[in-house]
Amino acid sequence: MTREDFIKTLIKSKGYTLKAFSQEINMPYTTLLSILNGSIGGAAMDNVLKICRALNLSLDDLATVGQEHAATPESASIDEHLTALIHDLSDEKKTALIILLSKF
Repeated sequence: MTREDFIKTLIKSKGYTLKAFSQEINMPYTTLLSILNGSIGGAAMDNVLKICRALNLSLDDLATVGQEHAATPESASIDEHLTALIHDLSDEKKTALIILLSKF
């Protein structure tokens, strides 16, 4: 899942349409669309911060979306069955799981 898709999913999970979210964060709708249909990496930092603040998402968390992490001793000990189940989830269900776990 790309960072842009992840943000779109978060916006929708909070009950917003993209247009309503753009109004909530005081950003032109066309700017939000441009960011989410292009590359958030090329967006102005102020706009990325607006989006992240409204979604309670840290820049560090956003930066790691879609990246594969090298196995560490800690991650190597995770139950392989659970790992397989998570791997097989759809992107939407993975995002929902991330949101759910971030509340703890």
